[in-house]
Amino acid sequence: MAYNAGVERFLIPYDRTFYDGVNEKKDSWSLVEEFTLTPEGDKPPMKPMGRAFYVNAGQVFRVSQPGERGNIVDVMFINRENIDEANHLPTQLLHEGFHMTKYNRIWSGQPYMRPLAVCIEDATHRELLPDGYENHEWIGHCTSEMIEGAEGRLNASSCHTNFLQAAKQLGLGEWVARLPNANVFQPATWKLNDKGQLMGYADFPLSTKQGDYIDFYAQMDLYVLVSLCPCGDQTATWSEVALTPMKCEVFETGTTPPEFKRFHNWRPHHDEMVAKQDTVPRPNS
Repeated sequence: MAYNAGVERFLIPYDRTFYDGVNEKKDSWSLVEEFTLTPEGDKPPMKPMGRAFYVNAGQVFRVSQPGERGNIVDVMFINRENIDEANHLPTQLLHEGFHMTKYNRIWSGQPYMRPLAVCIEDATHRELLPDGYENHEWIGHCTSEMIEGAEGRLNASSCHTNFLQAAKQLGLGEWVARLPNANVFQPATWKLNDKGQLMGYADFPLSTKQGDYIDFYAQMDLYVLVSLCPCGDQTATWSEVALTPMKCEVFETGTTPPEFKRFHNWRPHHDEMVAKQDTVPRPNS
């Protein structure tokens, strides 16, 4: 956290009090849309699902746990006016870190490099989490290939297939499902394995409680894509875990997002910024 705080101080500061003000008025928010991500089937392996929906600038998108058990939900953020601008994992890790909680921003990458949304509330329980773990992070999503490799099961549902389902609702293709994403309600951390290699670990059961939620405030008009993860609550393997419905809501806050000061466009000056060198010869045809 020290590194992240340092980056925030000297590189891209922002006024958190604005988002505190939005939160303080949540009793006056109006509900725009709500739906439940509901699995299909009564015993494992169950079919999960993906969905896409609209979140306008100034609105809040919430994921919550309606029942006693929770389920991982993977989330993507895409600029509705320019689908080339989406959440970008390297920029996210450099500016905000691996974990995600209140006040973390959701960053797009080059050439845009600006916040798409801000986490303005993380109302989830952490009491049972081991040291170094948080309830939400950026670690990518499971794929049908991953499950085939782990279990030998063919045509297994995955977050990748869920995101493809959501992309098709927008008339888009599988390239969307290849984007990185946030993982909410998924306890995880980074630590060294027995070979001294730094690895991501999502190996602890969900410790959240009924009514827990996380809120994201949209900085611009967004497509948001969500996946009910077939990892469930991380208590068993993909083929053995029971999946649990999770609730999604969109609220109108009546506020306008603060403008993000765009970075200087250095591209017209590129030739002046790099050392001159000989032209790279073309290979013989």
